[in-house]
Amino acid sequence: MAYTVLARRYRSQAFGDVVGQQPVATTLINAIKSGRVAHAYLFTGTRGVGKTSMARIFARALNAPATVPDAPPPDGEFEYPEQDVQQRMADAIMRGDDLNVIEIDGASNNSVQDARDLIGSAGLSPTTNARYKIYIIDEVHMLSTAAFNALLKTMEEPPSHVKFILATTEPHKIPATIHSRCQRFDFKNIPTAQIKQHLTDVLKTEKVKADDEVIYQVAVLGNGSMRDALSLMDRVIAAGDDKPLTVELLENMLGLPPRQRVIQLIDALAAGEVAQALTLADDVMAGGIGQEQLIEVLIERLRQLMLIAACGKDSPLVELSPEAKAEAAEQAKKFDPAGLVHMIALCEGLSRNGKSSSNPRALLDAVLVRLALAEKMADVTAVLAGAEKKK
Repeated sequence: MAYTVLARRYRSQAFGDVVGQQPVATTLINAIKSGRVAHAYLFTGTRGVGKTSMARIFARALNAPATVPDAPPPDGEFEYPEQDVQQRMADAIMRGDDLNVIEIDGASNNSVQDARDLIGSAGLSPTTNARYKIYIIDEVHMLSTAAFNALLKTMEEPPSHVKFILATTEPHKIPATIHSRCQRFDFKNIPTAQIKQHLTDVLKTEKVKADDEVIYQVAVLGNGSMRDALSLMDRVIAAGDDKPLTVELLENMLGLPPRQRVIQLIDALAAGEVAQALTLADDVMAGGIGQEQLIEVLIERLRQLMLIAACGKDSPLVELSPEAKAEAAEQAKKFDPAGLVHMIALCEGLSRNGKSSSNPRALLDAVLVRLALAEKMADVTAVLAGAEKKK
């Protein structure tokens, strides 16, 4: 049997399963309960946050309500088919091949003729077992201007049996005439803590052992997208080859600098050990790590230290495992928030300037020396400022 990736195997089956989007789910449930289901919806948000999953669940709640555990009974006198028939309809909807729930990819069906074909089929009533004909148009912003214009008339005066669910990552590209005819729902980026919890549940179901720090790092790298986090976890599991998942495995797979080396490098900067800082950076890059990757990881570590120094280690802004958080809190004591802001700014400048430099390594070494000598430079500046005042 062909392997099904985690992002598909663990796709949400009920409103409450869509992680991090409870306000949207609650509003849609209430709309069904009160009989105030609009004819067109616009789901916006970054990739992998549940837009298509929510659209399919909403379609199931309208045409096969018995298959969605937390869907209220729809209003009206429509007689829905038996449970087994509804289940077959629901399975087809989730696969994307139901006759009455038509999924269209706006990127590959963006011509005016595609829009006219859609309009022509919208006039046809749904099959006997379905209450509505529902059109889910993904990446709708990719439709051409002519296609939008052709779609507009149907959205202005749609047949009573037709519902539109438009999904996009770029709502600013949707014409105002279309936008104004939809109820808009903004899907938020999913908090790292919620992604981490979902990944933990998935690994438990899959019977895969993993260090807590690995799950945290994958959740952070998901950058608010559950699908991205699950896809990355799929790769880590494959790389693990049935072994427990470790931080070292993740670092090797992604080509990230070893975390302990980065911690040692920042300790050397804090102590003003110029030679040690340069040696540690050289060791990391000798292991095949690119300069851009080293700078990126260095900036993220400094950011976590800055957040701890400014807000305390228990702040929800600090996205680290409990063990890593305690370790970072000890390291943060060596810095003050203003100093960390300065260090991040220097690294960010290096990240930008290094790309256009003919000798980026020289810039890296110079910045490391400057970071290691930051406290001494600050003292000299203070002395000079004091001397200037005396004049």
